[in-house]
Amino acid sequence: MRTLTKFLAVLSALAASVAGAQEYPAKGPVKLVIGFAAGGGTDAIARSLNTRMGEILKQSVLVENRPSAGGIVATEAVAKSAPDGYTVSFNVNTHAINQALYPKLPYDTERDLRGVTLIGSLGQTLAAHPSAEANTLQQFLKLEAADSNKKRLVANGGVGSPGHLAAAYLESLAGVKFTHVPYRGAGPGIIDVIGGQVPYILSTTAGLMPHIRSGKLKAIAVTSPERSPLMPNVPTIAESGFPGYDMDTWIAMFVPKATPVPIIRILHEATLEALKSPQVKERIESQAGRIIGGSPEQLDALVAEDIKRYTKIVKDFGIKAE
Repeated sequence: MRTLTKFLAVLSALAASVAGAQEYPAKGPVKLVIGFAAGGGTDAIARSLNTRMGEILKQSVLVENRPSAGGIVATEAVAKSAPDGYTVSFNVNTHAINQALYPKLPYDTERDLRGVTLIGSLGQTLAAHPSAEANTLQQFLKLEAADSNKKRLVANGGVGSPGHLAAAYLESLAGVKFTHVPYRGAGPGIIDVIGGQVPYILSTTAGLMPHIRSGKLKAIAVTSPERSPLMPNVPTIAESGFPGYDMDTWIAMFVPKATPVPIIRILHEATLEALKSPQVKERIESQAGRIIGGSPEQLDALVAEDIKRYTKIVKDFGIKAE
């Protein structure tokens, strides 16, 4: 009898899932929830995608900004929302970094959320003030950091930011020490490097690009596995002595764990179709990004792998959340 009851319960849940997928997304607008302020690179990409996704889904796809606590507030809102496909996390790799950095989150990244689509990745760049001594990565690594000039001062967008973790990972591979200078966002850090207060910075290529083009900063190396089309003459960290190094900032979409697979499939296929749009492609490439379009399973595997990688970096370097 118990076996029959369980079977009927599973059958009922499956029927409800199929019915929900057949209706989706007719019941209302789909929200892409972003943990960053409007006007930034991630926001710009979301706003190029949402228009095309809305056309494909024949339903409004809205962008909702909840900028607070490094994306934790926005991710929590999605994790605790109804698993019906109408509330979607539009996130970057802080999604995995936060799980590694914070001992207690109001959700569990792997237990409470599942992937929809790995949209793409945004490059990061190690750049410097024009007067900085190093012009190449190897020159930078060979600097004497222990002297009074603190030659390996590296600015980043905050403790636990993608730039901070990318620099710490390079430290571990190179066996050298940097003096990390965290800011509350990349903007203030860029201003100080341009002003000569700090010689180096590791941050998003898109944020640094205007200043590199104007000559206010010089690019040393990029974190991508391949050279950036925007700076084809700037080598990657991987080709500068660290094969396999890849610390780009990925962009992806997530939903609550209990969201039915048929609904995830609809969202995933709509995203893949939207990524074919020339306008979306141009927007991502203008942010020094590349389109990936990975499956939900590939995304979940990437998150699990990155949580392990970032946890090791956080532990090895004693990184503490601000």
